[in-house]
Amino acid sequence: MKVSAYVFALSIVGGAVEAQSMIDQLCGQTHISQTNAQDDVTSNPDGYFVRSLQIQLSHGDPRIVQAVGKEYHLCTLSAATPEMDANRVFRLKNERVIKYLFVPLEDCPKPVS
Repeated sequence: MKVSAYVFALSIVGGAVEAQSMIDQLCGQTHISQTNAQDDVTSNPDGYFVRSLQIQLSHGDPRIVQAVGKEYHLCTLSAATPEMDANRVFRLKNERVIKYLFVPLEDCPKPVS
């Protein structure tokens, strides 16, 4: 009994470490989740809504990544890019766009059987 409990605990910890390393790999090691509050991201029948950015991500969007854990993790980029002219960069300097949204497995849609 003790061995199975130990293996189970290792699989949970290993999954959390693997999920964190995926976040570090995709967003950078110094990245901090940019969700503003615990209820900043909500699930709905169409996907996920990020209140702070007022953005809806539909199921199937490649920016949605399933992750281990109980919290959403938001990774953003500046909306301004080097290819833009100076006026557009100035207008978008404070705007953010979603790079990745890490969603807890328990909130991911289940396949219909």
